[in-house]
Amino acid sequence: MFAVATTLREITRLVEDCKQLNVPFLVIGTGSKVAFSDSGFLGVVIKNRTQNIKVVSIKGKVSKKGLGLDFALIEVDSGLTLEKFTQFLSVQGLEDGQFKDLTGSIGGNLFLNPALQERVENIRVLDENSELRQIIWQNLSLRKHVILSVVFKINAKSKI
Repeated sequence: MFAVATTLREITRLVEDCKQLNVPFLVIGTGSKVAFSDSGFLGVVIKNRTQNIKVVSIKGKVSKKGLGLDFALIEVDSGLTLEKFTQFLSVQGLEDGQFKDLTGSIGGNLFLNPALQERVENIRVLDENSELRQIIWQNLSLRKHVILSVVFKINAKSKI
């Protein structure tokens, strides 16, 4: 079976339903780093199409030159593509260079990419007991967690 989730609530519900029914499941983002056997997958493939991104906090200062931004905390849904993430950062005047050539979505890349990992403040996950938790990336487990969203600390391109 194949399901598409466009909200965090939909992903949570699909995962909980699969667990309750004892049906294997696999959550994918863009699918750019996934390969399936010709025999298929006996379970539910959940395509994560969540797209929310928001600034949750900023830190800056006031000087004689004006207002200046040091960094921002950005919360990003795990299904957001890295292309959209870098576009958002660029528009906001935040550093985006180390993410520009990455493909795929935030969630899948978080397991693979040190450039993303070093910017993580916390990760909101659904754990193996279907509990919502906030964890740090070092505690992230492919077998135990479904990533829902990530808060990144991103520096400003230029500082006062």
